[in-house]
Amino acid sequence: MRTIPAAPNGDLADRLLPPRNERPPATRLVSPRGIALRLYLTALFVAQSRPSGTMPGNNLPLAAADAAVSWTDLIATPGVRHRHHGQREKKLRQMHDALRRLSSPELQLVRLPNFERASIGRYEGFLLMHEGGTPADGNDNQPYTVPAAEATTLYLPPGLFRNGWIHVLEDSELAFLLMLACLRSRSGKRQVFATSQERLLQFGLGRDAYESHRVLSQLGLVGVHPGPHPGRRYGKAGRYLKRDPPKPHRFALLNEGFDEPAMPITREVMARLADGARALADRASVRTGG
Repeated sequence: MRTIPAAPNGDLADRLLPPRNERPPATRLVSPRGIALRLYLTALFVAQSRPSGTMPGNNLPLAAADAAVSWTDLIATPGVRHRHHGQREKKLRQMHDALRRLSSPELQLVRLPNFERASIGRYEGFLLMHEGGTPADGNDNQPYTVPAAEATTLYLPPGLFRNGWIHVLEDSELAFLLMLACLRSRSGKRQVFATSQERLLQFGLGRDAYESHRVLSQLGLVGVHPGPHPGRRYGKAGRYLKRDPPKPHRFALLNEGFDEPAMPITREVMARLADGARALADRASVRTGG
């Protein structure tokens, strides 16, 4: 999150996100098809298997048939066979795209030490940089250091990685979970909330990403506790009365939900939601005489 809120993009009541370059790194990386956010979070998880205080190196190859584990084994991608490229080649290209994005000057979340001096293997041995990204003072970002147990950090359930949730959740859903984890670490409370101003200007989370709580609650990963009442709107723009603003939902990040395997639960929930959508469409068709 941004410690200092971004400047509003127009009238704050319009709920417009700040420009992408003014959002925190997590929501800058949100993409419907990219893997940069998942790759960076997975790399943090791998790095934190090292002792605290160390600057972790990276000896894993990006992709190697003779290696026990490579980075392409740790990241699931929607790699579909192409007429000219196999699934492995397409997956490797997606890894390259993600690393270029993460190492870009406006993010500086990864350093590519071999990029300039090698004709092959330019993306091998990438190194993590501090998760705050490019410093506001214009200096270069610092290497990532594994935090000590007593450091001020946010907690993500290890089941997010070990049970495959990192592979099935959308970027916007991951960003929403990161917001909840951050709010929980700041308040020390199980149930947390973010005002629309905090969500937009400090977390860079738009309305669509906020609405991902509906799917996350169906998956058993987030508990939703609705606000007492929605507030009163006025006028065509639907703005809220200052004396009667909406009461935000409160959310709980359910650590125990991540202890379950992701794939069977996701398939079950998606099938149930699809059945519900078909039933609504059928009822609408009957009402309209379709």
